[in-house]
Amino acid sequence: MLERATRRLASIPAVVVGLPVLLLGGPVVVLLGALADIRSGYRGLPSLRLWLFGIIFLVYEWIGQGYALFLWVTGGFGRRLHHRRHQGMQAWWVASLFRWARRILGVEVELDDLSTLPEGELVVLSRHASMVDALIPALIWASTLRRPVHYVLKKELRLIPNIDVYGHRLGNHFVDRVGDRETEVAAIATMARGARPRSALVIFPEGTYATDKAKQRIQASLERRGETARAALNKELRYLLPPRPGGALALLNERPEAPVVIVGHVGLEGLAELDGLRRNLPSKRKVIVRWWVVDRADVPTNDDDRKAWLDREWRKLDQWVASQHHV
Repeated sequence: MLERATRRLASIPAVVVGLPVLLLGGPVVVLLGALADIRSGYRGLPSLRLWLFGIIFLVYEWIGQGYALFLWVTGGFGRRLHHRRHQGMQAWWVASLFRWARRILGVEVELDDLSTLPEGELVVLSRHASMVDALIPALIWASTLRRPVHYVLKKELRLIPNIDVYGHRLGNHFVDRVGDRETEVAAIATMARGARPRSALVIFPEGTYATDKAKQRIQASLERRGETARAALNKELRYLLPPRPGGALALLNERPEAPVVIVGHVGLEGLAELDGLRRNLPSKRKVIVRWWVVDRADVPTNDDDRKAWLDREWRKLDQWVASQHHV
């Protein structure tokens, strides 16, 4: 609790102060950004677009934190959760950010056929290529289908107040990627046990963005530890990283009857880092989101076989991504 309070005493004031600073610094940011874009040969003024989107993002942080305070007070100073209202804010926030991303950044999302998604609880295993795709499951389940969604997210995202406050109140888990593995897996299992009915339990098995630097770092680490099979898989995958099975297995074990949804997408490559954002904005390619559902009877029942199954599914997903890059 002390760590959470300390973090929010820094992150929330930073958001409050950040908006007027960004607005007041607009003329300088626009001028320097435009000059940098022209010098780098980037068309479409991506720095200006990022500045504008940053303002929109901080406006929604203000709104979200104000509403969170209102819900805390009207909930008896935190004694009652008002889960539906928090879920409604999450859905509105995500849908709004995607609308502004389309208008300002050119990021347009095309979803798969929603009627193919089962009605009950689901385990969702998703590709991870940028910050944007972390919001796609919430766009699908929370905003479009109006169903609960619980995430396994990296703890660094808690520096964004809306993700921190609403994420904790809605029962997400923020994983410490360098922490004790058994502790983190146990916490993910606890999250699954406390999930709302009809919810989607979402995890990104790669654990980080699949950039060239990440692949090289992971390859060196796997080879250093003598994990030859994982190292070979990392080399084989062209667009993805080898899935880290611990969290996914925890969700599968706690939801033994839930179907599995494998979510893939293309169109967000190159948006994981600042220079890639400037080079690729406004986005010239639609973000295409596709998925397939694995019936639970087709998922192995023991962990070793499940790890092999997850690797096969990830190879299949990598092949689909590769096929889209050749369209």
